[in-house]
Amino acid sequence: MNNKKLLYTLLLGATLTSCAEVEICERGEHPHRGDVNFTYTWNKPEDKPKRMGVLCYRVVGQWKQVAEVNTDDLTLRLIGKTTITPENRPNENPDEGDNTGGDNTGGDNTGGDNTDVTEPTGPTETENVESVKRQALLAYADEPTEPTEPTEPTEPTEPTEPTEPSEPGTGTTPSEEEIPFTPTVKIPRGYYKFATFPLDNPAIDYSELEQFMKNDAKDYPLQNVGLSYKVYDIKDPKLNKPLAWQDFNPYAKYIQPDVEPLYYDSTVVQRVRADRQTTFEFKPKILSQNIDINFNIVKNTDEVQFKVTEVWAEISGVPTYIKMNTGYLDITKTSKMLFKTDIKPNNPDDNGNDTNENKRIACHGNINVTGVVNVQRGYGETLADVRKKIYGPGIMQVVIYTEVYNPKTGHTFPQKWQGIINLYNTLNKAKLMTTTSDNKYVYRNGEHGTINISAEILLDGKTVGNIDKGGDALDRWIQTDSDINIDI
Repeated sequence: MNNKKLLYTLLLGATLTSCAEVEICERGEHPHRGDVNFTYTWNKPEDKPKRMGVLCYRVVGQWKQVAEVNTDDLTLRLIGKTTITPENRPNENPDEGDNTGGDNTGGDNTGGDNTDVTEPTGPTETENVESVKRQALLAYADEPTEPTEPTEPTEPTEPTEPTEPSEPGTGTTPSEEEIPFTPTVKIPRGYYKFATFPLDNPAIDYSELEQFMKNDAKDYPLQNVGLSYKVYDIKDPKLNKPLAWQDFNPYAKYIQPDVEPLYYDSTVVQRVRADRQTTFEFKPKILSQNIDINFNIVKNTDEVQFKVTEVWAEISGVPTYIKMNTGYLDITKTSKMLFKTDIKPNNPDDNGNDTNENKRIACHGNINVTGVVNVQRGYGETLADVRKKIYGPGIMQVVIYTEVYNPKTGHTFPQKWQGIINLYNTLNKAKLMTTTSDNKYVYRNGEHGTINISAEILLDGKTVGNIDKGGDALDRWIQTDSDINIDI
Protein backbone atom coordinates (compact mmCIF):
# COMPACT_ATOMS: atom_id res chain seq x y z
CA MET A 1 0.00 0.00 0.00
CA ASN A 2 1.50 3.35 -0.98
CA ASN A 3 1.70 6.39 1.29
CA LYS A 4 -1.27 8.08 -0.31
CA LYS A 5 -3.53 5.09 0.26
CA LEU A 6 -2.26 4.73 3.88
CA LEU A 7 -3.08 8.40 4.59
CA TYR A 8 -6.52 7.97 3.08
CA THR A 9 -7.15 4.90 5.26
CA LEU A 10 -6.09 6.74 8.43
CA LEU A 11 -8.31 9.73 7.64
CA LEU A 12 -11.27 7.48 6.90
CA GLY A 13 -10.76 5.61 10.17
CA ALA A 14 -10.65 8.85 12.11
CA THR A 15 -13.83 10.04 10.44
CA LEU A 16 -15.72 6.86 11.17
CA THR A 17 -14.92 7.05 14.87
CA SER A 18 -15.95 10.68 15.40
CA CYS A 19 -19.40 11.64 14.15
CA ALA A 20 -20.19 15.31 13.64
CA GLU A 21 -23.62 16.96 13.50
CA VAL A 22 -24.04 15.62 9.97
CA GLU A 23 -22.61 12.20 10.62
CA ILE A 24 -20.99 9.68 8.30
CA CYS A 25 -21.57 6.78 10.71
CA GLU A 26 -24.75 5.45 9.19
CA ARG A 27 -24.35 1.70 9.51
CA GLY A 28 -25.98 -0.57 12.04
CA GLU A 29 -28.05 0.43 15.05
CA HIS A 30 -26.58 3.90 15.47
CA PRO A 31 -27.95 6.51 17.92
CA HIS A 32 -27.75 9.22 15.25
CA ARG A 33 -30.78 7.93 13.38
CA GLY A 34 -34.48 8.53 13.73
CA ASP A 35 -37.60 6.52 12.93
CA VAL A 36 -39.85 7.96 10.23
CA ASN A 37 -43.09 7.00 8.55
CA PHE A 38 -45.57 8.71 6.24
CA THR A 39 -49.32 9.23 6.19
CA TYR A 40 -51.46 9.99 3.15
CA THR A 41 -54.64 12.01 2.76
CA TRP A 42 -56.35 11.14 -0.53
CA ASN A 43 -58.90 13.26 -2.34
CA LYS A 44 -60.33 10.09 -3.89
CA PRO A 45 -59.24 7.13 -1.74
CA GLU A 46 -60.79 4.64 -4.16
CA ASP A 47 -58.30 5.71 -6.85
CA LYS A 48 -55.12 5.63 -4.78
CA PRO A 49 -52.19 3.57 -6.11
CA LYS A 50 -51.33 0.38 -4.26
CA ARG A 51 -47.70 1.48 -3.83
CA MET A 52 -46.17 4.93 -3.50
CA GLY A 53 -42.51 5.82 -3.54
CA VAL A 54 -40.99 8.43 -1.23
CA LEU A 55 -37.73 10.15 -2.09
CA CYS A 56 -35.86 10.84 1.16
CA TYR A 57 -33.18 13.40 0.38
CA ARG A 58 -31.01 14.92 3.12
CA VAL A 59 -30.05 18.34 1.82
CA VAL A 60 -27.03 18.89 4.10
CA GLY A 61 -24.54 16.05 4.34
CA GLN A 62 -26.12 14.34 1.39
CA TRP A 63 -27.95 11.10 2.02
CA LYS A 64 -30.69 9.80 -0.23
CA GLN A 65 -32.90 6.78 -0.40
CA VAL A 66 -36.27 5.69 -1.78
CA ALA A 67 -38.90 4.19 0.48
CA GLU A 68 -41.75 2.02 -0.77
CA VAL A 69 -45.05 2.60 1.04
CA ASN A 70 -48.01 0.24 1.12
CA THR A 71 -50.91 2.70 0.93
CA ASP A 72 -53.36 0.28 2.56
CA ASP A 73 -51.65 -0.12 5.94
CA LEU A 74 -48.88 2.56 5.59
CA THR A 75 -46.09 0.08 6.28
CA LEU A 76 -42.90 0.81 4.36
CA ARG A 77 -39.39 -0.32 3.52
CA LEU A 78 -36.23 1.18 2.04
CA ILE A 79 -35.82 -0.38 -1.39
CA GLY A 80 -32.36 0.72 -2.49
CA LYS A 81 -30.86 3.06 -5.01
CA THR A 82 -31.49 1.15 -8.23
CA THR A 83 -34.72 -0.72 -7.60
CA ILE A 84 -37.31 1.95 -8.29
CA THR A 85 -38.76 -0.20 -11.07
CA PRO A 86 -39.34 -3.94 -10.55
CA GLU A 87 -36.60 -6.25 -11.76
CA ASN A 88 -38.90 -8.32 -13.96
CA ARG A 89 -40.44 -5.44 -15.92
CA PRO A 90 -39.73 -5.87 -19.65
CA ASN A 91 -38.63 -2.98 -21.82
CA GLU A 92 -41.85 -1.42 -23.10
CA ASN A 93 -40.22 -0.12 -26.29
CA PRO A 94 -37.07 -2.06 -27.21
CA ASP A 95 -36.55 -0.11 -30.41
CA GLU A 96 -36.15 3.03 -28.33
CA GLY A 97 -33.55 1.55 -25.99
CA ASP A 98 -34.12 0.94 -22.30
CA ASN A 99 -36.91 3.31 -21.40
CA THR A 100 -38.10 1.37 -18.40
CA GLY A 101 -36.22 3.65 -16.07
CA GLY A 102 -33.60 1.24 -14.77
CA ASP A 103 -31.43 -1.78 -15.38
CA ASN A 104 -34.19 -4.12 -14.17
CA THR A 105 -31.66 -6.26 -12.33
CA GLY A 106 -32.85 -5.52 -8.83
CA GLY A 107 -29.92 -3.18 -8.17
CA ASP A 108 -27.84 -3.15 -5.05
CA ASN A 109 -30.74 -2.70 -2.61
CA THR A 110 -28.52 -0.71 -0.32
CA GLY A 111 -30.32 0.35 2.79
CA GLY A 112 -33.14 -2.06 2.06
CA ASP A 113 -32.67 -3.85 5.37
CA ASN A 114 -33.22 -0.55 7.20
CA THR A 115 -29.59 -0.45 8.36
CA ASP A 116 -28.63 2.62 6.31
CA VAL A 117 -25.88 0.99 4.28
CA THR A 118 -24.73 3.93 2.21
CA GLU A 119 -22.47 2.19 -0.26
CA PRO A 120 -23.07 -1.04 -2.24
CA THR A 121 -21.41 -4.07 -0.70
CA GLY A 122 -20.69 -5.76 -4.00
CA PRO A 123 -22.27 -6.92 -7.26
CA THR A 124 -25.50 -8.90 -7.00
CA GLU A 125 -26.11 -12.22 -8.68
CA THR A 126 -28.37 -10.62 -11.25
CA GLU A 127 -25.69 -8.33 -12.66
CA ASN A 128 -24.32 -9.32 -16.02
CA VAL A 129 -20.82 -10.75 -16.45
CA GLU A 130 -19.32 -7.65 -18.03
CA SER A 131 -20.58 -5.45 -15.21
CA VAL A 132 -19.04 -7.81 -12.64
CA LYS A 133 -15.70 -7.69 -14.47
CA ARG A 134 -15.72 -3.89 -14.55
CA GLN A 135 -16.57 -3.63 -10.86
CA ALA A 136 -13.88 -6.17 -9.94
CA LEU A 137 -11.23 -4.21 -11.84
CA LEU A 138 -12.31 -0.99 -10.16
CA ALA A 139 -12.39 -2.62 -6.73
CA TYR A 140 -8.81 -3.84 -6.93
CA ALA A 141 -7.25 -0.98 -8.92
CA ASP A 142 -4.45 1.02 -7.28
CA GLU A 143 -4.48 4.80 -6.89
CA PRO A 144 -4.13 6.60 -10.26
CA THR A 145 -0.64 7.88 -11.09
CA GLU A 146 0.76 10.32 -13.62
CA PRO A 147 0.48 8.97 -17.18
CA THR A 148 3.60 7.23 -18.54
CA GLU A 149 4.75 6.14 -21.96
CA PRO A 150 2.80 3.12 -23.24
CA THR A 151 4.47 -0.26 -22.81
CA GLU A 152 3.93 -3.60 -24.41
CA PRO A 153 0.73 -5.24 -23.16
CA THR A 154 1.11 -8.02 -20.62
CA GLU A 155 -1.09 -10.95 -19.79
CA PRO A 156 -3.86 -9.96 -17.36
CA THR A 157 -3.49 -11.26 -13.84
CA GLU A 158 -6.25 -12.77 -11.77
CA PRO A 159 -7.71 -10.38 -9.17
CA THR A 160 -6.93 -11.14 -5.56
CA GLU A 161 -9.60 -12.31 -3.17
CA PRO A 162 -11.54 -9.43 -1.58
CA THR A 163 -10.92 -8.70 2.07
CA GLU A 164 -13.61 -9.04 4.71
CA PRO A 165 -15.69 -5.87 5.13
CA SER A 166 -14.43 -3.75 8.03
CA GLU A 167 -17.83 -2.21 8.72
CA PRO A 168 -20.64 -4.16 10.42
CA GLY A 169 -22.83 -6.11 8.04
CA THR A 170 -23.10 -9.44 6.33
CA GLY A 171 -21.37 -8.47 3.08
CA THR A 172 -24.42 -9.67 1.15
CA THR A 173 -27.38 -7.82 -0.29
CA PRO A 174 -30.92 -9.07 0.33
CA SER A 175 -33.30 -9.39 -2.59
CA GLU A 176 -36.23 -6.98 -2.71
CA GLU A 177 -38.64 -9.79 -1.80
CA GLU A 178 -36.71 -10.44 1.44
CA ILE A 179 -37.00 -6.86 2.69
CA PRO A 180 -39.93 -6.72 5.13
CA PHE A 181 -42.47 -3.92 5.37
CA THR A 182 -42.37 -2.30 8.81
CA PRO A 183 -44.33 0.48 10.58
CA THR A 184 -41.28 2.78 10.48
CA VAL A 185 -37.81 2.91 8.94
CA LYS A 186 -34.64 4.39 10.34
CA ILE A 187 -32.79 7.12 8.44
CA PRO A 188 -29.87 9.37 9.48
CA ARG A 189 -30.85 12.51 11.35
CA GLY A 190 -30.76 15.81 9.51
CA TYR A 191 -32.85 18.11 7.30
CA TYR A 192 -34.76 16.38 4.51
CA LYS A 193 -36.77 17.09 1.40
CA PHE A 194 -39.45 14.40 0.93
CA ALA A 195 -41.32 13.80 -2.34
CA THR A 196 -43.87 11.09 -3.07
CA PHE A 197 -44.84 9.65 -6.43
CA PRO A 198 -46.47 6.48 -7.86
CA LEU A 199 -44.15 3.50 -7.73
CA ASP A 200 -44.18 0.91 -10.49
CA ASN A 201 -46.37 2.88 -12.91
CA PRO A 202 -45.86 1.10 -16.27
CA ALA A 203 -46.33 4.34 -18.22
CA ILE A 204 -43.53 6.22 -16.39
CA ASP A 205 -39.80 6.33 -17.11
CA TYR A 206 -37.93 6.58 -13.78
CA SER A 207 -34.41 6.68 -15.25
CA GLU A 208 -33.55 10.24 -14.14
CA LEU A 209 -34.60 9.51 -10.57
CA GLU A 210 -32.44 6.40 -10.57
CA GLN A 211 -29.49 8.39 -11.93
CA PHE A 212 -29.98 10.89 -9.12
CA MET A 213 -29.89 8.06 -6.58
CA LYS A 214 -26.67 6.68 -8.03
CA ASN A 215 -24.72 9.94 -8.47
CA ASP A 216 -23.42 12.67 -6.24
CA ALA A 217 -25.71 15.68 -5.90
CA LYS A 218 -23.08 18.10 -7.26
CA ASP A 219 -23.01 16.05 -10.48
CA TYR A 220 -26.75 15.35 -10.61
CA PRO A 221 -28.75 17.86 -8.52
CA LEU A 222 -32.38 17.30 -7.59
CA GLN A 223 -33.38 20.32 -9.71
CA ASN A 224 -32.42 18.32 -12.80
CA VAL A 225 -34.54 15.29 -11.94
CA GLY A 226 -37.93 14.51 -13.44
CA LEU A 227 -40.33 11.71 -14.27
CA SER A 228 -41.25 11.15 -17.92
CA TYR A 229 -44.02 9.35 -19.72
CA LYS A 230 -42.77 6.64 -22.06
CA VAL A 231 -43.26 7.45 -25.74
CA TYR A 232 -43.85 5.22 -28.76
CA ASP A 233 -43.40 5.48 -32.50
CA ILE A 234 -46.52 5.38 -34.67
CA LYS A 235 -45.33 2.04 -36.09
CA ASP A 236 -44.77 0.45 -32.70
CA PRO A 237 -47.12 -2.55 -32.35
CA LYS A 238 -47.46 -1.79 -28.63
CA LEU A 239 -49.12 1.55 -29.36
CA ASN A 240 -52.89 1.39 -29.20
CA LYS A 241 -53.84 3.01 -32.50
CA PRO A 242 -56.49 2.80 -35.24
CA LEU A 243 -55.93 1.21 -38.61
CA ALA A 244 -54.89 3.27 -41.62
CA TRP A 245 -53.67 6.22 -39.60
CA GLN A 246 -51.40 8.69 -41.35
CA ASP A 247 -49.66 11.23 -39.14
CA PHE A 248 -49.66 14.75 -40.56
CA ASN A 249 -48.15 16.25 -37.39
CA PRO A 250 -45.00 14.15 -36.85
CA TYR A 251 -43.22 16.56 -34.50
CA ALA A 252 -43.23 14.11 -31.58
CA LYS A 253 -44.02 10.54 -30.58
CA TYR A 254 -47.02 9.13 -28.74
CA ILE A 255 -47.92 8.20 -25.21
CA GLN A 256 -50.39 5.44 -24.56
CA PRO A 257 -54.06 6.42 -24.19
CA ASP A 258 -55.70 6.24 -20.78
CA VAL A 259 -52.48 6.35 -18.76
CA GLU A 260 -52.78 5.87 -15.03
CA PRO A 261 -53.28 9.10 -13.06
CA LEU A 262 -50.01 10.51 -11.77
CA TYR A 263 -50.08 11.46 -8.07
CA TYR A 264 -47.43 13.70 -6.55
CA ASP A 265 -46.68 15.70 -3.43
CA SER A 266 -43.59 17.08 -1.72
CA THR A 267 -42.72 18.71 1.59
CA VAL A 268 -40.71 21.72 2.51
CA VAL A 269 -37.39 20.85 4.16
CA GLN A 270 -38.20 18.91 7.35
CA ARG A 271 -36.05 17.85 10.28
CA VAL A 272 -35.50 14.23 11.31
CA ARG A 273 -34.32 13.97 14.92
CA ALA A 274 -32.40 11.09 16.44
CA ASP A 275 -33.95 8.60 18.84
CA ARG A 276 -37.53 9.58 18.15
CA GLN A 277 -40.28 8.82 15.65
CA THR A 278 -41.45 11.49 13.22
CA THR A 279 -44.51 11.21 10.96
CA PHE A 280 -44.68 13.24 7.76
CA GLU A 281 -47.98 13.85 6.00
CA PHE A 282 -48.58 13.81 2.26
CA LYS A 283 -51.66 15.07 0.45
CA PRO A 284 -50.99 13.77 -3.08
CA LYS A 285 -52.58 15.63 -5.93
CA ILE A 286 -53.21 14.25 -9.40
CA LEU A 287 -50.81 15.92 -11.82
CA SER A 288 -52.80 14.60 -14.77
CA GLN A 289 -56.09 16.01 -16.03
CA ASN A 290 -59.23 14.25 -17.12
CA ILE A 291 -60.29 16.13 -20.25
CA ASP A 292 -63.52 15.91 -22.25
CA ILE A 293 -63.19 16.79 -25.94
CA ASN A 294 -66.35 17.60 -27.91
CA PHE A 295 -66.90 18.35 -31.61
CA ASN A 296 -69.60 17.80 -34.23
CA ILE A 297 -69.81 16.30 -37.71
CA VAL A 298 -72.45 17.65 -40.09
CA LYS A 299 -73.31 15.32 -42.98
CA ASN A 300 -74.33 16.50 -46.43
CA THR A 301 -75.81 13.45 -48.19
CA ASP A 302 -77.45 15.26 -51.13
CA GLU A 303 -75.07 13.70 -53.66
CA VAL A 304 -73.46 10.80 -51.78
CA GLN A 305 -75.13 8.69 -49.12
CA PHE A 306 -72.88 7.40 -46.34
CA LYS A 307 -72.81 6.60 -42.66
CA VAL A 308 -70.03 7.17 -40.12
CA THR A 309 -68.81 4.02 -38.38
CA GLU A 310 -65.84 5.18 -36.28
CA VAL A 311 -64.05 8.41 -35.39
CA TRP A 312 -60.51 8.47 -33.99
CA ALA A 313 -58.60 11.57 -32.94
CA GLU A 314 -55.11 12.69 -31.99
CA ILE A 315 -54.28 15.58 -29.67
CA SER A 316 -50.79 17.06 -29.51
CA GLY A 317 -49.12 19.24 -26.91
CA VAL A 318 -49.31 16.78 -23.99
CA PRO A 319 -46.47 17.54 -21.53
CA THR A 320 -44.48 14.38 -20.80
CA TYR A 321 -41.90 15.63 -18.28
CA ILE A 322 -42.63 16.37 -14.60
CA LYS A 323 -40.07 18.12 -12.37
CA MET A 324 -39.52 16.15 -9.16
CA ASN A 325 -38.74 19.13 -6.92
CA THR A 326 -41.78 21.23 -7.94
CA GLY A 327 -44.29 19.02 -9.74
CA TYR A 328 -44.31 21.48 -12.67
CA LEU A 329 -44.72 20.26 -16.26
CA ASP A 330 -42.09 21.13 -18.88
CA ILE A 331 -43.77 22.67 -21.93
CA THR A 332 -40.66 22.14 -24.08
CA LYS A 333 -41.17 18.35 -23.86
CA THR A 334 -44.56 17.41 -25.24
CA SER A 335 -46.02 14.42 -27.02
CA LYS A 336 -49.25 13.22 -28.62
CA MET A 337 -52.08 10.87 -27.75
CA LEU A 338 -54.46 8.88 -29.94
CA PHE A 339 -57.96 8.17 -28.68
CA LYS A 340 -61.28 6.82 -29.94
CA THR A 341 -64.39 8.98 -29.67
CA ASP A 342 -67.95 8.03 -28.87
CA ILE A 343 -70.32 8.97 -31.69
CA LYS A 344 -73.97 9.89 -31.08
CA PRO A 345 -76.06 10.39 -34.24
CA ASN A 346 -79.09 12.66 -33.94
CA ASN A 347 -81.25 10.05 -35.69
CA PRO A 348 -79.65 6.65 -35.05
CA ASP A 349 -80.94 3.23 -35.97
CA ASP A 350 -82.29 0.78 -33.42
CA ASN A 351 -78.74 -0.12 -32.34
CA GLY A 352 -77.66 3.50 -31.89
CA ASN A 353 -75.57 3.54 -35.10
CA ASP A 354 -75.43 6.19 -37.80
CA THR A 355 -77.68 5.93 -40.86
CA ASN A 356 -77.51 7.29 -44.42
CA GLU A 357 -80.38 9.64 -43.63
CA ASN A 358 -78.88 11.09 -40.45
CA LYS A 359 -77.49 14.60 -40.79
CA ARG A 360 -75.60 15.30 -37.59
CA ILE A 361 -73.23 13.43 -35.22
CA ALA A 362 -71.89 14.52 -31.84
CA CYS A 363 -68.39 13.21 -31.10
CA HIS A 364 -67.01 12.95 -27.58
CA GLY A 365 -63.60 11.83 -26.36
CA ASN A 366 -62.25 11.54 -22.84
CA ILE A 367 -58.54 11.40 -22.08
CA ASN A 368 -56.32 11.32 -18.98
CA VAL A 369 -53.19 13.37 -19.68
CA THR A 370 -50.95 15.83 -17.87
CA GLY A 371 -52.67 18.59 -19.84
CA VAL A 372 -52.64 20.13 -23.32
CA VAL A 373 -50.53 23.16 -24.21
CA ASN A 374 -50.99 25.44 -27.18
CA VAL A 375 -48.88 25.95 -30.27
CA GLN A 376 -45.98 28.27 -29.50
CA ARG A 377 -45.40 31.63 -31.13
CA GLY A 378 -41.98 31.76 -32.74
CA TYR A 379 -39.69 34.75 -33.05
CA GLY A 380 -40.99 37.24 -35.60
CA GLU A 381 -44.30 35.40 -36.08
CA THR A 382 -47.59 37.24 -36.08
CA LEU A 383 -50.76 35.94 -34.46
CA ALA A 384 -52.04 35.12 -37.93
CA ASP A 385 -48.95 33.00 -38.54
CA VAL A 386 -49.55 31.07 -35.32
CA ARG A 387 -53.19 30.36 -36.21
CA LYS A 388 -52.18 28.89 -39.58
CA LYS A 389 -49.80 26.33 -38.11
CA ILE A 390 -50.73 22.67 -38.43
CA TYR A 391 -47.50 21.37 -36.91
CA GLY A 392 -46.42 21.09 -33.28
CA PRO A 393 -48.38 21.18 -30.01
CA GLY A 394 -51.99 22.29 -29.83
CA ILE A 395 -52.99 20.49 -33.05
CA MET A 396 -55.78 17.92 -33.34
CA GLN A 397 -56.26 15.37 -36.10
CA VAL A 398 -59.30 13.19 -36.78
CA VAL A 399 -59.87 10.15 -38.93
CA ILE A 400 -63.48 9.50 -39.89
CA TYR A 401 -64.28 5.97 -41.06
CA THR A 402 -67.37 5.73 -43.26
CA GLU A 403 -69.39 3.30 -45.37
CA VAL A 404 -70.43 4.89 -48.67
CA TYR A 405 -73.49 3.62 -50.56
CA ASN A 406 -73.06 2.83 -54.27
CA PRO A 407 -76.49 3.19 -55.93
CA LYS A 408 -75.33 1.36 -59.08
CA THR A 409 -74.45 -1.86 -57.28
CA GLY A 410 -76.56 -1.47 -54.16
CA HIS A 411 -73.51 -2.21 -51.99
CA THR A 412 -71.37 -0.10 -49.66
CA PHE A 413 -67.63 0.38 -49.66
CA PRO A 414 -65.35 1.75 -46.90
CA GLN A 415 -63.84 5.20 -47.13
CA LYS A 416 -61.64 7.11 -44.72
CA TRP A 417 -61.54 10.89 -44.32
CA GLN A 418 -58.85 12.70 -42.39
CA GLY A 419 -58.77 16.30 -41.17
CA ILE A 420 -56.63 18.53 -38.98
CA ILE A 421 -57.25 21.66 -36.90
CA ASN A 422 -55.13 24.18 -34.99
CA LEU A 423 -56.82 24.57 -31.58
CA TYR A 424 -55.16 27.89 -30.78
CA ASN A 425 -58.36 29.78 -29.95
CA THR A 426 -60.13 26.76 -28.50
CA LEU A 427 -57.35 26.02 -26.00
CA ASN A 428 -57.14 29.67 -24.99
CA LYS A 429 -60.82 29.48 -24.05
CA ALA A 430 -60.42 26.14 -22.29
CA LYS A 431 -57.81 27.53 -19.84
CA LEU A 432 -56.47 24.09 -18.96
CA MET A 433 -53.02 25.24 -17.83
CA THR A 434 -51.28 28.10 -16.03
CA THR A 435 -47.78 29.11 -17.14
CA THR A 436 -45.02 29.92 -14.66
CA SER A 437 -43.42 33.37 -14.67
CA ASP A 438 -40.35 32.14 -16.57
CA ASN A 439 -42.57 30.68 -19.36
CA LYS A 440 -40.79 27.31 -19.08
CA TYR A 441 -43.28 25.29 -17.07
CA VAL A 442 -47.01 24.91 -16.57
CA TYR A 443 -49.34 23.42 -14.00
CA ARG A 444 -52.89 22.33 -14.53
CA ASN A 445 -55.98 24.30 -13.51
CA GLY A 446 -57.92 21.58 -11.74
CA GLU A 447 -58.31 17.85 -12.16
CA HIS A 448 -60.86 18.17 -14.98
CA GLY A 449 -61.04 20.24 -18.14
CA THR A 450 -63.14 20.54 -21.28
CA ILE A 451 -62.17 21.29 -24.87
CA ASN A 452 -65.26 22.36 -26.83
CA ILE A 453 -64.41 22.77 -30.52
CA SER A 454 -66.86 25.25 -32.03
CA ALA A 455 -65.80 24.56 -35.62
CA GLU A 456 -67.99 21.79 -37.05
CA ILE A 457 -66.75 19.29 -39.61
CA LEU A 458 -68.75 19.41 -42.84
CA LEU A 459 -68.51 16.01 -44.54
CA ASP A 460 -70.24 15.51 -47.89
CA GLY A 461 -68.76 12.19 -48.95
CA LYS A 462 -66.19 13.98 -51.07
CA THR A 463 -64.33 16.44 -48.84
CA VAL A 464 -63.82 17.49 -45.24
CA GLY A 465 -64.81 21.12 -44.81
CA ASN A 466 -66.11 23.67 -42.32
CA ILE A 467 -69.44 25.13 -41.38
CA ASP A 468 -68.21 28.69 -41.82
CA LYS A 469 -69.45 30.84 -38.95
CA GLY A 470 -67.00 33.65 -39.78
CA GLY A 471 -64.49 35.53 -37.65
CA ASP A 472 -60.82 35.00 -36.88
CA ALA A 473 -61.65 33.55 -33.47
CA LEU A 474 -62.91 30.32 -35.05
CA ASP A 475 -60.43 27.49 -35.53
CA ARG A 476 -60.85 25.75 -38.89
CA TRP A 477 -60.70 22.16 -40.11
CA ILE A 478 -58.46 21.31 -43.07
CA GLN A 479 -58.69 18.11 -45.08
CA THR A 480 -55.40 16.22 -45.07
CA ASP A 481 -56.17 12.85 -46.63
CA SER A 482 -58.85 10.50 -47.94
CA ASP A 483 -58.53 6.84 -48.96
CA ILE A 484 -61.07 4.94 -50.98
CA ASN A 485 -61.64 1.19 -50.67
CA ILE A 486 -59.35 0.71 -47.70
CA ASP A 487 -59.62 -2.24 -45.36
CA ILE A 488 -61.18 -1.34 -42.05
